[in-house]
Amino acid sequence: MYRVICSIVLFVVLPLSAQDSFVTLDWQELPPVRTLPMITEDVPLPDDFRFYSYDVKLEFPEFAAIDQETVDEFTKKKVELPETPCLTTHIGIADNKGYLSVSFIPVVFRDGVYQRIQSFKLALARGEAIPHTRAMNVPSTKKSILSSGRFVKIRVHDSGIYQITHAELKNMGFTNPDKVRLYGYGGYLLSQEFVKHPADDLPEVPLYRKGETVLFYARGVLNWIPKETYFIREQNFYSDYGYYFLTQSEDAPARFQEEEANGQSANRINTFNEFALYEKDVYSWADAGRELYDGYDFIAGNTQNYNFKVPDIVAETGMVTVDFSAKSPTEDTFLGIAVDGKNLGRLKIEGTGSDYEIKAKEAIGHYLWTGSDKESVTVTLTHERSAGVSGRLNYLALNYQRRLRMSGAYLSFRSLASVDKETTFVLSGANSSTVIWDVTSPVSYKQIKGKLTGDTYMFTIPASSVLREFVAVNTDATFARVENRGEVPNQNLHSLEGIDMVIIVSDKPGLQNEAERLAQFHREKDRLNVQVATATEVYNEFSSGTPDVTAYRRLMKMLFDRGSSDKDRPKYLLLFGDASYDNRLVTPTWSKFKPEDFLLVYESENSVHDGVTVCTDDYLGFLDDEEGAALGSGKLDIGIGRIPVRTVAEARGVVDKTIRYMENKETGAWKRIMGVVTDHPEPKFGLTFMDNAVELIDQVTKIAPFIHVERVFPDAYKQESSATGIVYPQAIKRLSQLFEQGMLVVNYIGHSSPTVWSETNLLTSDDIVKLSSPRLPLWVTASCEFTRFDAVGTSAGEFALLNEKGGAIALFTTTRSVSNDPRLNQAFIKSLFDQSEGKRRRLGDAVRLAKRDYGSGSNKLNFTLIGDPALTLNYPDYEVQIEEFDGPLTEEVPFANAGGKVKVKGHILTPDGELADDFTGTIHPLVLDSEESMATLGNTQFGVFAYEARTKTLFSGTDSVRNGHFEFTFPMPLDINYSDKSGLLNIYACDSNNREAGGTFDGFLVGGTASDLDPSDTDGPAIRLYLNTPDFPWGGQVNETPYFVAELKDEDGINTVGSGIGHDLSLCIDGKITYPLNDYYIPVSGSYTEGKVAFSIPELSEGRHTLTFRAWDIKNNSSVKQLDFEVVKGLRPDLFSIICSNSPARGETTFILSHDRPGSILGIRIAVCDFSGRELWVHNEEGVSDESYYYVDWNLCSSEGQRLAPGVYLFRASITSEGSKESTKTEKIVILAQ
Repeated sequence: MYRVICSIVLFVVLPLSAQDSFVTLDWQELPPVRTLPMITEDVPLPDDFRFYSYDVKLEFPEFAAIDQETVDEFTKKKVELPETPCLTTHIGIADNKGYLSVSFIPVVFRDGVYQRIQSFKLALARGEAIPHTRAMNVPSTKKSILSSGRFVKIRVHDSGIYQITHAELKNMGFTNPDKVRLYGYGGYLLSQEFVKHPADDLPEVPLYRKGETVLFYARGVLNWIPKETYFIREQNFYSDYGYYFLTQSEDAPARFQEEEANGQSANRINTFNEFALYEKDVYSWADAGRELYDGYDFIAGNTQNYNFKVPDIVAETGMVTVDFSAKSPTEDTFLGIAVDGKNLGRLKIEGTGSDYEIKAKEAIGHYLWTGSDKESVTVTLTHERSAGVSGRLNYLALNYQRRLRMSGAYLSFRSLASVDKETTFVLSGANSSTVIWDVTSPVSYKQIKGKLTGDTYMFTIPASSVLREFVAVNTDATFARVENRGEVPNQNLHSLEGIDMVIIVSDKPGLQNEAERLAQFHREKDRLNVQVATATEVYNEFSSGTPDVTAYRRLMKMLFDRGSSDKDRPKYLLLFGDASYDNRLVTPTWSKFKPEDFLLVYESENSVHDGVTVCTDDYLGFLDDEEGAALGSGKLDIGIGRIPVRTVAEARGVVDKTIRYMENKETGAWKRIMGVVTDHPEPKFGLTFMDNAVELIDQVTKIAPFIHVERVFPDAYKQESSATGIVYPQAIKRLSQLFEQGMLVVNYIGHSSPTVWSETNLLTSDDIVKLSSPRLPLWVTASCEFTRFDAVGTSAGEFALLNEKGGAIALFTTTRSVSNDPRLNQAFIKSLFDQSEGKRRRLGDAVRLAKRDYGSGSNKLNFTLIGDPALTLNYPDYEVQIEEFDGPLTEEVPFANAGGKVKVKGHILTPDGELADDFTGTIHPLVLDSEESMATLGNTQFGVFAYEARTKTLFSGTDSVRNGHFEFTFPMPLDINYSDKSGLLNIYACDSNNREAGGTFDGFLVGGTASDLDPSDTDGPAIRLYLNTPDFPWGGQVNETPYFVAELKDEDGINTVGSGIGHDLSLCIDGKITYPLNDYYIPVSGSYTEGKVAFSIPELSEGRHTLTFRAWDIKNNSSVKQLDFEVVKGLRPDLFSIICSNSPARGETTFILSHDRPGSILGIRIAVCDFSGRELWVHNEEGVSDESYYYVDWNLCSSEGQRLAPGVYLFRASITSEGSKESTKTEKIVILAQ
């Protein structure tokens, strides 16, 4: 039964802030009512918010009926809902300002009817003043213990007493064991709350010295947390070991502080709370979440016995805790629990139903049992289920009372009965070698001085609200040994301050060099203060050497608190390494990998429901004192990104493409293109994806008018059936064209998986790895789990970033399932193009501010930035302004007539609004017809989707801009809308310094016909055709994917609109297959009368073929030309020449290969040799060149990274294509002293 329980609190409403407005819920955008969606609103708090408690009241709710289907489902499932919403609140902080995040389910049961809330008002109430406990704002040290001296790292698995002999210390390299000291606090999982951190740096652990041995207490990875009358287990799911550091110094090592504990108390304790645990982490239901499950599947047999040793157990009431999970699609199952044959109860595990995202259902049960004097216990679990139903145990825990008696080398004990009471502990079985240590806090271990009488040791402690943990030690006994992990280099991350960006890199050899290379580029280009730290360095200082993701956060918190202003605080964190949901890499799927090759990632506790699991790096950016416990309400304080690389080659490729992007050498009109792609209509969301897309496009038009949006709505294309299901081949083809041409941003809205966009295979992982274009877009995917970077396989989103030759420069994407909520997508695009601070935002800032604007909720946590958070999207920041359009601008709106010519004048403004009189370069004008009413084809049962769009390109060309001024003339074709509505002129410009400008002008109307149109002109364009190279002969041989070029010239201009019937630039192969090539037309700069079409023909069969090309001028006169050719499979490419960009060379050079395979994938191999033929540098790659030249950069270093000595060398280049034999040429290069 579903239950939502709440209490209603009455309070006085205070007029504190801007929470007085009404909130209206858009149920078209919210998840379906049947899912009981949780909504969240953020209410600003006053400046003194830290000193008061707050409540909020929901006023004036407006209710509406729920559809009958949902009502029937609620009734069937007996869903119980309150009459008024149950509000939960949490204070979030951003920029030191407080927000009360208010969450509730907007569905109620009132007057006997299920209803949803349509609108409401939130009224804030301030309660009583509260004491404020803050975290450490400034760490206690700027010099880590590890900053000087010699250190050896050791580790333990279990909490307890360990010994190290003097001989072992000497083997570790310590010359004087009496001077050895121990630092650290072991392996407990760090708290997510800053105020609960055990220590700033590394506390010293007191050593007990006896003869040739030192003893100490160490914490392992299993912690037991008190909860009411019992304890719950807390495993460190990041590490199997707790770590400490040994060193030697002349200062006296720490010894136990003594606490006198004589005396007597009425509260005498001779038993204590003990616990036992069975837990084996082998299996993951969902390949997600922090919890792992037992290797035994109850599908093989429904009963299992678990044996526990329970020494000195007392015949009193104890507790059995069972955490069990099952996957039963059709019905609930039950788990019977018995102890030594006595049934304790049955645990109900709900059925999973048909939701594919629910991998299992999990339940926890607590059962009382009475212990006996037997020192072993058998717990029997019986899974009552149908055949074929899987069930797995998470853990099985016992809580029981144990006699306080020494029966071994040491005894750890504690008692809930001692809390808030003066208490006397009575320990039996002691002797003169018994000592008692208080190990409650790792920063203040103490030795308790009690009284030994016979074999009974008694000590009395004062009343305290803190539960104290003790260990009784027989110092004459022998104890477990530690594991030596080797020497640790000195380090001092605690000395850092004023850092702009931190890069945490995995410990895989070679990755640090690539991270440092990226950091150095940011230092030189952006003047950022960047610090690179390995994961181990961070663990050493911020989690006692124990892997824990909170260590990353503690480092950032230290830097954040040390900044006195935003200028001094850290701004970006880059995680340079891949991750696994199995952070310890203990499951069979992951055990073959090395933990040091990965970074950690925050995973949710829920590990069975893919729809609600969380994989996020946001946790590391919640740096205010009160943040960390409730992630959905947290406000990011820094921009965070991850580059999920596993190998040095992957890292080098991503760093190379990131640096190339920051250098901004790939300028061009593609920088104004934003692709908006949607899924096709489907049962759950109908036409919603296209609705969301239109909203996004409208937003982009307002906030970034220089952007030209290219829509790819699959339902606008013909639907076909294939072996894999429904496909939209023309939509796929159009998307491929956009990737090839380049886009500033591509934004996908719809369904996805880690391998594909849409069930229609709109874009697959295989497609992504084949993308080859240096014009890299930022990818935004408002879809599910497209970049599941914590999986063992590489996700499609990762492939996009890892693709060295194309793909993505970065992605704002998803790690898990997310709800269809367009707000975050819109908030990110708004934030991305916001220049209110006078400059373009870096990607990390855009994500940080978008998530703040989005508000609270877990949905945002699964959106992540894959890529460099300090990267700035290279969109134009200079502005294009129009001065004249067919004459000076006046109040009278000019017309652009069919068949006429329009002269345009304008200028370029700097970001400060001044004339850019040093801007000399090229402009790319694009003229679009008026908006038209469009509709998709309605391929599905959900009907057509209507929208407005400019679909006709009237002119696209290039011209020059000099000293900030430009003018150009463009012809108007006859194929226009004749709508007398406004057209649009979009101009992109760039200069020799790679500065870019953009702007639009819509102050003209499209319609009418030019009065001077000459009807006597009937000649079409002049055409010259060839394949691969300009000297291609009639009937010549080509490869299977030849590169087609048509050179065109016409005094009136070339028609590229294609809106008239049959007026496309078109290529037909053998009279069967026709390709419209309007989008492939490239005009000659400064001229509208000539240009060329360049197109890579898809794969053709062997043998002879004929191509026919038709072109039209703007007066709709056409010309046709044919060309015969022969396709030869595996035809060897011609390598015409190879040269160096500079020889003699110093510093670097570029190899330039001239070939006959433009547009084809080439296999390139270049080797630099000495005159004995020994290869000193070898480079292999695959790529595509648009023209007949291929470029490969070389830094004049050997394959091992060493600079080559001055002298003369040979370089040999080889190329292959489509499985052909290779063509090779060799030349010389002279290298000068470096």
